[in-house]
Amino acid sequence: MADFGSFKATKRYFDDENFPYGFKASGDFTRVQAEILEACGRTLYALEQAKQEPADDAQKRFVSVCRGEVPGESEVEKAWVKYREALIRKGKVFTMFSTYSDGDDDYVDDSLDDDLSAA
Repeated sequence: MADFGSFKATKRYFDDENFPYGFKASGDFTRVQAEILEACGRTLYALEQAKQEPADDAQKRFVSVCRGEVPGESEVEKAWVKYREALIRKGKVFTMFSTYSDGDDDYVDDSLDDDLSAA
């Protein structure tokens, strides 16, 4: 399993609009990359969109990767870069809406932006 470090979020991330069958079933990501996106996607999105301040050096570096200042090197950075490239390749726009699981496999539609502003 991948080391998520400080990127792990409290809620899982799913981009149902662009990957309706999940990251694992999409064919775009490895199993590890799909796990990273699900476990860390909410944090990665918040950092990329400057909705969350970087908490440590790894998160600061991730923001630099998102800005194109340095290439992705860690598994987390590479997974997010691949995710963003998949959206571009598919001609899709990054969606502000996603779903999440609170751990009991009961998925609820929710706005990611609303969740982040309430935190």
